[in-house]
Amino acid sequence: MASNASLKRFYRPPWVGLLALIVVFLALPLSHSITTLVNFTVGREASHLVLMPLGLFSLLLLIWGVRRNEEVSGTLTGFISGYLLWTAWAAYSFRFNEISLNMPMPELGEGMRWPMHLLFIQGSIGICVLVLLYFVLDTNTRCNAFMWLQRVLRLKLEDRSSVRQRNYCRITFIETLTVIWFCYAISLFMSDVRFLGYYNPITYALLAGLSLWGLYLLTRLVRFTRLMAAVRYAIPTKALFWIPFGEFFPRYGFYEEFWLKPWQYPLEMLTVLAVFAVLFLISPYLPQRRVTDD
Repeated sequence: MASNASLKRFYRPPWVGLLALIVVFLALPLSHSITTLVNFTVGREASHLVLMPLGLFSLLLLIWGVRRNEEVSGTLTGFISGYLLWTAWAAYSFRFNEISLNMPMPELGEGMRWPMHLLFIQGSIGICVLVLLYFVLDTNTRCNAFMWLQRVLRLKLEDRSSVRQRNYCRITFIETLTVIWFCYAISLFMSDVRFLGYYNPITYALLAGLSLWGLYLLTRLVRFTRLMAAVRYAIPTKALFWIPFGEFFPRYGFYEEFWLKPWQYPLEMLTVLAVFAVLFLISPYLPQRRVTDD
C-alpha cells in the first residue's frame, strides 16, 4: 500500500508533464542520429535503400494507429510515425536532388556554406504556412495557438458542439509533422546570414523570446494530469526549446551536437535511446486520467 501511494505521486503534476516533455524532447536527437547513422553505414547515395523501407514501415504504423482510433496507442503511434516519416521520406525528398545531381554547397555570405537540402527546406516555408492556414480555419482544431488566432481574427466558424469524434493518431501525426517542418524552416531563416545570422542582435532577441515562450508553455504543461494529452502538448513546447538549445547553443560553443556523431559518442546516444525507450514503453501503462487519493 505504501509503495502504491509513493507511485501515485509520480502520476500527478508536475511529473506527468515532465515525463511527456522528456519523451518528446529525446525523440529529436534520435531522429537526427538515424539519418547520420544511415549515411555513415551505407553512404548518402545509397541511403534510400534504408530510408524508403523505414518510411513504408512508418506509414503502415500510422494506418494501424488511425484505424485503431484509440487515444493512448493513437497518440504514441502518431508521434513516432510523424518523426519517422519526416526523417525517412520528407527529409530525404529534400536531399534527393542534392545527392543525385551532386550539388555543391553554395556560399551564403560571411564564409557560411550550407548543403542544398537545407535551402530546399527553407524555401518550402511558403507551402508550410499554407498548410497551417487550413488548421487556422478548421473548426475542429483544439490547438491553443490556432484557436487564439481564430479569436484575434474574429473568425466565425461552426459551433464546436457538432464536431466529429477526434482521431488522436491523425491529430498527433499532423501536429508532429507540421511543427518539425515549420520550426526547422524558421531556425534556418534565423541562422542564415542573408536574413539574420547566428550573431545578429535580432537573433539573440528571438532566441530569448522563444525560450520565454517555451517556459510559459512548460508552466502549463506541468499542470497536466493526463499523460497522452501532455504528450501532445509537449510537441510544440519541445519545438520552441529546441531552436535555442538544440540548434543555436551548440553553434555558440556551449556543447557538442553529439547526436550528429553517434559513432563518436556511443555511450551518450545509448543513454538517450535507453531513457527514451523506457519512458516511451511504460507510458501506455501509466494512468491516463486524474488519480484520486482513494
